Amino acid sequence: MSEKDNLAFSMEITIKESNHLKSIAILMMLFLHLFNTLNYDGLFTPLIYIGEKPLVFYLSLFSDACVPIFAFVSGFGLYYKYRQNKESYNLRSNAKRIYSLYKTYWIILFIFVLGVGSFLQVDGYPGDVTKFLLAFSGLTASTYNGAAWFFTIYVLFVIFSKSIFQILDRFSKSFFVFVLALYIVAFYFRVYQTDIFSNVVLDWLHTNLALFGTTLFQFLLGAYALKYSWKQKVSNIFERIPLKNMAAMIGILGLIVFHAYVPNFIVAPITGLAFIMLFTQMSLPKPLESILDFLTPHATNMWLIHMFFYLIFFKDFIYSPKYILPIYLLLILCCVTVSYFINFIIGFRLTKKIIVN
Repeated sequence: MSEKDNLAFSMEITIKESNHLKSIAILMMLFLHLFNTLNYDGLFTPLIYIGEKPLVFYLSLFSDACVPIFAFVSGFGLYYKYRQNKESYNLRSNAKRIYSLYKTYWIILFIFVLGVGSFLQVDGYPGDVTKFLLAFSGLTASTYNGAAWFFTIYVLFVIFSKSIFQILDRFSKSFFVFVLALYIVAFYFRVYQTDIFSNVVLDWLHTNLALFGTTLFQFLLGAYALKYSWKQKVSNIFERIPLKNMAAMIGILGLIVFHAYVPNFIVAPITGLAFIMLFTQMSLPKPLESILDFLTPHATNMWLIHMFFYLIFFKDFIYSPKYILPIYLLLILCCVTVSYFINFIIGFRLTKKIIVN
């Protein structure tokens, strides 16, 4: 990479900002999964309503930007690695990244599927040997935990990322149009045509191709943002705006209102991208920075375990406080507590470890 490229990249999203975005994304994911329902009787008690719907529902709608943010940061980080040294960037150089994720995933399977699930005698946990081994391989990562579907897709992104980035560099504009069109088609088959095949293998291919096609667009937004310095272009605009933090917050509020009027999550990549561009213009207060820094080494674990708490094993416990904030904080507390244990097993030094995708 040339010195000019290094200078351009230095003005883009930093590692610290990327980690903060991942922490924000996991907080969004927990909020989305807890409160994105209008059938909340017996689960939680909303206190503020906008019309006939609770405010928390509209906030949870906006929180569907969580996966687009994760995918964006992943695409940004991997493309940065690729641009640093295209010759040495390959599957072998990414093997450590994949193994590290698998190691975390396997530990979680043993704790929650073979451990908690078996102890509580939950139906289907762990199930037969074939079911467990397919999940263990990552081919059916969402078998025991629906939120883990992105695990399979992310591994595929890492495996094929060099080829994807080579196509991006060679056919940049036309490739963008293609992946956008693919996103729309894949979204249709992901949401509106879900039960096409009765054959197990064909059904698996249909599901994962639809997920891959929808998430590829979100992943490549990160690469395009780096290639064309999108953040720097937005920063140039914000340099002329007084009270940048307030302007960014008003912009984010506008995104929440927009998504309330357009509730279909087909717009999530757009709201996610816009949020990233606005969020990275803000100067965060130190207490908020400290919270996001604290959550950084727990983000992956929280993604992979939160559904076990709020939906599968301990739903009544998580929703027992009845009100939004204590429910939310209780789920975060449970996830972070178990995450410390997972990281201890893996051997992370939590005070020093920084996760970089």
